[in-house]
Amino acid sequence: MIFKPYRTATAWQGLFACLVLVALDVWLINKALNRPLDGLSFALVLAVFASLPFLAYVAYRTYGAFTLEYWVDRDSVTIIWGPVQYLVPMGDIARVVRGDADGRRRWWHWPAPWVSQRQSRRFGVVRSFATQPPVAHILLVTEAGAYSLTPARPERFLAALQARHSLGRARVQRPTTIRPPLRDYPLWRDRIGLALLVAGFALNLAVFAILSWRFPALPADLPLHFDALGQPDRIGARSALFILPILGALAWLTNTAWGIWQYRRQRLASYLLWGGATAVQVVALVALRGLLRT
Repeated sequence: MIFKPYRTATAWQGLFACLVLVALDVWLINKALNRPLDGLSFALVLAVFASLPFLAYVAYRTYGAFTLEYWVDRDSVTIIWGPVQYLVPMGDIARVVRGDADGRRRWWHWPAPWVSQRQSRRFGVVRSFATQPPVAHILLVTEAGAYSLTPARPERFLAALQARHSLGRARVQRPTTIRPPLRDYPLWRDRIGLALLVAGFALNLAVFAILSWRFPALPADLPLHFDALGQPDRIGARSALFILPILGALAWLTNTAWGIWQYRRQRLASYLLWGGATAVQVVALVALRGLLRT
């Protein structure tokens, strides 16, 4: 049987917040494109990039709030939260408790403020998939912790749970969390790999930032290359300087994609690719500083 949770406005609030963030990003991009290239235009674009993680977080929790369901069958209770499924074997449920005195919500859990994981003095680790305050929670207590739910029809949910528990298990199952493959990709737990990727990206942003900030004060034409004696042998437009960060960005994107593709097979090769992309950003930064001093 499928049971829906108590419906609240939080999912729609999250959807509205996502739309507002998208509209704000479009406005920022439009402002950046319709003003002279300078430090402020770069800051506007940077603000768009900075908003993307927050937008992704709100969108993920909004998606989870819209799709939250509880499935009860003979062998297990399955909790659906967005793309993730949490399977609780019926035989693992030691008891059912109504109301949770330890439940608290945090502002960073919005939207869906009652969906969280916390430590409880009574039950250990509590994974909450609720839409109401703790007084309405139904806790499925297992030896490993508890799952906190708020079905819209609690009495019917408890009756279905009792009926299927009385039937006994048809299959022996283990507690399982089914996630999208990308979420369990080992790179997310690899500090060295993430540090190399972040370093390359941050250095490329630094090259863009320095050039954007200095761009309005640069002459229309300036030396772009020097001979062996240190004399300029090629003059070009100041906009040609952007070839340095653009090439750096292409190197970072290419090496990032290539490294991710072979990460599971040759992790060291991925490190070398990402480290090489970072080195390209350093070279671009040094070259830019030299050209800006002329």
